[in-house]
Amino acid sequence: MTKRKSPEENASDKPTSRKRRKRVAFSAPKDAATKALIKENALTSPLLRLPLEIRNKIWTEVLGDRLVHLKYSYDDEMTFEENEENHVNSRWSHELNEGYGNAWRHLVCEEDCSESQQNNELITLEEKVGSVPCHSACVSGLNYEPIEPCLIYKNYCSSHEMMRLSVLRSCRQIYVEANQILWSTNTFSFDEATAFKRFMMTRNVPQKRLIRCLRLHMRFNFHWTISEWNKSLNMSLLQSLSGLRQLRLHIVRWEDPVLHGSAQGNDLPYPTVPCEGLKRISTLPLTEVEVAVKNPQSALNPALETAPWTKIGRDSYAQGLRQILLNPKGAELYAEEQLKLKEERRKNRENDAEIKASMSRPRLQPDEELISNSRLAISSAYYRGQKR
Repeated sequence: MTKRKSPEENASDKPTSRKRRKRVAFSAPKDAATKALIKENALTSPLLRLPLEIRNKIWTEVLGDRLVHLKYSYDDEMTFEENEENHVNSRWSHELNEGYGNAWRHLVCEEDCSESQQNNELITLEEKVGSVPCHSACVSGLNYEPIEPCLIYKNYCSSHEMMRLSVLRSCRQIYVEANQILWSTNTFSFDEATAFKRFMMTRNVPQKRLIRCLRLHMRFNFHWTISEWNKSLNMSLLQSLSGLRQLRLHIVRWEDPVLHGSAQGNDLPYPTVPCEGLKRISTLPLTEVEVAVKNPQSALNPALETAPWTKIGRDSYAQGLRQILLNPKGAELYAEEQLKLKEERRKNRENDAEIKASMSRPRLQPDEELISNSRLAISSAYYRGQKR
């Protein structure tokens, strides 16, 4: 008969579950052992022994001074709330989180150019239809299938340049030095409002403060696209981008000549009227702003260049918007405008309350009408008495 094992022996026979190592942020407080290791690396590593100026040039060459296009794979034809629901509940999202980490796509622009150069009108219709702008080609390249992190450089980077962020995980000192260069020297480009909002919401406070340059490609084709940008460019998010100094803005609007002609009396250029988010951007201390406006109708039909929304008009609008965004008193003007709107809303609420109260009270006749009615009653009574 086999001997019954003790509880201690049974416990020792059970397979021990492998505990996942807890991640510690590089910015977390350092203990004595970590400080000693950092000091040793600084003395023995050939790379870390270089002067800081040379190391910064190396980090910039590896991670900085690039235009990075970003996209979230669930953004197509969905609102931010719908994307959030799909991200949490969908089976595909779960597989991405387990196998590939997340659904973000990024690409380094191979031929970066200014927004005005990107927006240049071509001569013939054949050239317009056959040409593919460089940024549009990069955005289309963001639609690649999910790739395992260990294979992404082997399978995809042979034809597309991508950010090699793995260098940030090599050691704490490299992370501290190179992380600032990553966020402060690169231009982050967004083609969708929901991708911009999601990216900023998932960054920590120091990362958002380090961002110096953004590129926004805004399509004002439909009301819902304008609404999405208004939601994404909210004041709380923009206030967290306190280090933003450069903005590249590319606006695409299918402009109707009649609507444009009726909007000429507005104080602000026409496309800023429906997009409240652009007014909020003027509250930031920007130093460089580049704006380009394109009307695809004129590219498909050259005859529309004689309409009110001509290239000259679009360039004039772009210059006007640029002056608004660079106005050093932009924050004060926006605050005054918000106070006026708040006061108007208060007066409207008071008027609505008075109207509602007057409709709920019983109707009272004026004093003159009461006096007239009483005199008429006395006269009629006297007349009846005389008649008798």
